[in-house]
Amino acid sequence: MRAHLALILKTFLTCLIFCGKIQAEKPISVPLEVLKSGHIVVSVKVNEKGPYRLIFDTGAPVTIISSKIATEAKVVKPSVGFSLFGAGGQANIQSIEMGNLKTLGNSAIVMDHPTIKIMSKFFGPIDGIIGFSTYSRYRISINYKDSSIAFFPSTYIPQDTIKAMIERLTSNSKERETICPSGVWGFEAGKSSTDLADGLDVISVVPGSAAANAGIKKGQRVLSLNNIWTDSVEDLFYAAKKSKLGEKAKFVILENDKAKTIVVTPASGI
Repeated sequence: MRAHLALILKTFLTCLIFCGKIQAEKPISVPLEVLKSGHIVVSVKVNEKGPYRLIFDTGAPVTIISSKIATEAKVVKPSVGFSLFGAGGQANIQSIEMGNLKTLGNSAIVMDHPTIKIMSKFFGPIDGIIGFSTYSRYRISINYKDSSIAFFPSTYIPQDTIKAMIERLTSNSKERETICPSGVWGFEAGKSSTDLADGLDVISVVPGSAAANAGIKKGQRVLSLNNIWTDSVEDLFYAAKKSKLGEKAKFVILENDKAKTIVVTPASGI
């Protein structure tokens, strides 16, 4: 009985100590700006250079910085590897600062994305996105009333997202099959390793397919699918998997330097 009570007391004290540590951890508050589009913008220093305005996107898997930041902040890119997103490739950032919050050892993509360029025309200079590879190191709470983001300390260490995607692309395992969409679209898209432009080339279209009937043609450029950027084959598979069979999907296609929307309803492959 005494041993049982001692165990309960020990557990209770441990809980008090642990909970006390959690309560003692004070969050770091970072100011935010809400654009008319609803996007959140934070002021960021990269390798102590800046500040720069970046979108804080809880749906972005990786942090993206512009080539301007990469140059000014002397961001180092690996000497080996390839570009996963058809941009400047993966970069290693020594430090990212948002207000009084400083994060060391960050991975990011160097990329001048067209969506960010367009937003900059309406909302002033925007030089990238703060994504999961950076903010996942903390527990966060967004307070729109006080226009701030609270970052709480966390022990979580995110995996190298870019490395994981590259391994999935180059792997011969059956795990790659999990990214395949259930619907049949009827076109083939690709991108060469030297192609740094936005989107993917439409290489071929199957006559009579869902894509062909919707107006997708060889030679066009696929920029996005259902608002998901498609700057790599991996992106396109991911976006296609998100699309439900039989439901309309919106492609943004570039043709003759003009972007247009094409609606495609994927057919059943059964």
